[in-house]
Order: sequence, then structure tokens, then C-alpha cells
Amino acid sequence: FCDARGFISEVISSAPKLVSLTRKLWERTKTKMLPTPSKFHYIFNLRDLSRIFEGIIKAESDVVKGTATLLKLWRHECCRVISDKFNTPDDKEWFDQATTSLLREEYTSADLVTDAMAPVSFVDFLRDAPDEVEDPDSDELPVAPKIYEPAPSLDLLRERLQAFMDEHNNISKGNRLDLVLFDEAMVHLVRISRIIRTARGNALLVGVGGSGKQSL
Repeated sequence: FCDARGFISEVISSAPKLVSLTRKLWERTKTKMLPTPSKFHYIFNLRDLSRIFEGIIKAESDVVKGTATLLKLWRHECCRVISDKFNTPDDKEWFDQATTSLLREEYTSADLVTDAMAPVSFVDFLRDAPDEVEDPDSDELPVAPKIYEPAPSLDLLRERLQAFMDEHNNISKGNRLDLVLFDEAMVHLVRISRIIRTARGNALLVGVGGSGKQSL
């Protein structure tokens, strides 16, 4: 986050605080959430820190225009890397409380903390491809820009995913998709999309048989 990338001074001055916030949150989680037979995947290491910041630096200056958006992005990446491993509501609630506590220690504005903790999904597939390419003599088709930005609402996200599914069904007749895009399914799709777009991204889908892991 610097002037060269077009970020404003407010964002540039707030970004260094995320380093200590992330380290403290990771240390609390690593100490509290220990692996058990039913939570064998509760393993946290230093790679988690790099994955969090790898997601944060995807943001562009035309998206992150203030501290509020920066904190939303930070919380989103922490949830994707750390909280998504949890398989019980109590563990997720503890993580939210720990995150809120750290934010309140660093920021005095209650509204800023509340806004940062609001559920949000950052995705990179909301924008359409341009109608024309820059080089008219080129045979390449226009490509949609991959801008990492928050989805305005679940309804808009559902419309976008439905459009992608309809496009797939029109092209691939023999492998038709008929997914029911309820809220939780869309949240899982956003998680999987982020993992696929991340270099060396990988995931372990944990759940009982018939819960839709293969469909997603």
C-alpha cells in the first residue's frame, strides 16, 4: 500500500497496523484452537500469515478508498485463512469475539469496528469484459478484469453466479449444472473461487456424505 499504487494517505498509514493485528490474532488462535480427533485439521503455522497478506495485497486503490474498506478486507482474509477451518459454531463465535477485541484495542471508533465485523465477501468476478479490445487488429477476445472487491449483496452475487451457470449450460450440453444457489452455497463458492485464484491454493472440504461437497 503506497503512493505508487494510488492509495490515499489514510490507507497507507493504516496498513502497517494490520501486521501486528494479524500476528496477535494468529497467536491467540494457535494457542486456543488445538487439534483433536474431531478437529484434526486445526493446524496453524506461519504460512497462514503469508496467505492472509497475499489476499490483502490483491486489492486495488479504486476499491480500498479508506480504513473501513481496508479493515473489511483484512477481516475477510483472516476468516478465509483461519476461521474457515473451524467446524463448530462455538469456535467461529470465539474467533469473531477475538477479532472484535483486537480491533477495539487498536481503533477507538465503535462504528468502524462494527462496520469491519459485518459479513462481506470479496470476489474478483463481478465485472464484465469490455465491449472492445484495445488493439482492433488483435484476434484476442475481451477479457473480464479480475478486480478483488466486495460483493454489494448476496442477491447481486446470486444473479452473477446464475449467469455463469447459464453460460456454462449453454456451452456444455453434456455436463449440465443445476445448483440451488442458497446463501450458504454461495459463501462456499466464494471460498473455493478465492482458493483457485490463489497461487498454490488448496483446500480440504470437511463434511458428511451428501452435503454437496462434490457439486461445489
